[in-house]
Amino acid sequence: MSEEDIKHWIQSKLNDNFKDIKKDALDLFIELTGINYNIVSQEIDKLMLFLGDRPTINKNDVNQIINRSLEQNVFLLTEYIQKGQKEKAIHLVKDLITMKEEPIKLLALITSNYRLFYQCKILSQKGYSGQQIAKTIGVHPYRVKLALGQVRHYQLEQLLNIIDACAETDYKLKSSYMDKQLILELFILSL
Repeated sequence: MSEEDIKHWIQSKLNDNFKDIKKDALDLFIELTGINYNIVSQEIDKLMLFLGDRPTINKNDVNQIINRSLEQNVFLLTEYIQKGQKEKAIHLVKDLITMKEEPIKLLALITSNYRLFYQCKILSQKGYSGQQIAKTIGVHPYRVKLALGQVRHYQLEQLLNIIDACAETDYKLKSSYMDKQLILELFILSL
């Protein structure tokens, strides 16, 4: 499903239940959940229960009730890294590890994002549209849209250096006796 399809489906489900959602709340909802149908469906049900008799979902309701998906958290983490907000990035890593996410898994997702950024950067420089990029690399258009928003802040060489640092950190996580959370935090601080 595309982002527009999922938004339409959300509106339809809410209308069937005599509810509505403000545009800014819907945009935030998609930002937090991504566009995975199962996650969106669960989170909409949760929101409707929270609303009770109130007819309209606002941005505050979404902020209070909706959990950010792991993929969205990792994307936010890469955004913090890109903006130099290392303290926020470390805090988010600690939160994710507290939620039982493994440092190796987090690094794999971070690496995946940076590889996507690299591919999007190359293809966008060649004049490809977001849809063409998504089709070429076999990634959902929504992920490409998010990545294209990030890649303009990077040079290709920077992205390659980060991907190399990801590989080195992966090796350390798998071969070192050091605390894995510490290794991941040091990696983030080094970027």
